[in-house]
Amino acid sequence: MRRELRILLITSLLGATWAWGGELLVAGSKMEIFRIDEGDIDIHGLRYLTRETVLQAMELTPETSVWSNTDLWVTDLGALPLVRSASVVRQLPHTIIVSLLERQPVALVPTPTLEPVDGDGILLPLDPASHRLDLPILETEYPFVEGRRIMPSRTRVLASEVNRLMQADTAFLQMLSEVRWGKDSSLVARWSKPDVDFLLPFGLSAKRLREGLIVLAHAINRTPHDLPKSVDLRFADLVVVRRANEN
Repeated sequence: MRRELRILLITSLLGATWAWGGELLVAGSKMEIFRIDEGDIDIHGLRYLTRETVLQAMELTPETSVWSNTDLWVTDLGALPLVRSASVVRQLPHTIIVSLLERQPVALVPTPTLEPVDGDGILLPLDPASHRLDLPILETEYPFVEGRRIMPSRTRVLASEVNRLMQADTAFLQMLSEVRWGKDSSLVARWSKPDVDFLLPFGLSAKRLREGLIVLAHAINRTPHDLPKSVDLRFADLVVVRRANEN
């Protein structure tokens, strides 16, 4: 019964708002039924961020209601370094639903300590050891500027390509130890076990990458005591395997 009465009250208030305008809405927003506290915030999309960090960014007060300005919350949440995008939706009478899309680390860069970056080449405030981030290290050709979150352009390009490769084949990326620039704007993606370099063009397809992995597996099985030194995928419809004793 109490729930039905509350629904009836809310419906009546919203109907009156259409009839009488914003002044009634302002008055209604101060009603206790619309007040919210931390327990009324439903947060989705948390992986690295904590609930406490999100609530602190929203700056709730005893007077905060479900009718508070959601655009301000979206702006404040979007300012968090780990947030790529945010949305805030009201659910009457006193619930706020927050949906977050966090930035995901794809590689580590030396600054000189190793720090994670996302696919846009933006430094993320995450401790690689605490979060067990087993990610490839990106070569950076420029000294790190203290306090700068965005990496130099060529490092950002590497991060973007690593992110694309991760979406194409997650297993391949899990084997990588380092990604650096190669000749003629190609990439060198280095595996650690086995110790082999993949020479890659930009925009390599998932299908082409699988072809390289199949050829590598065949080469290892054929001569397990003479492992390949590199797998070259830069030439269309051709996979070139070079061994350590070859020029």
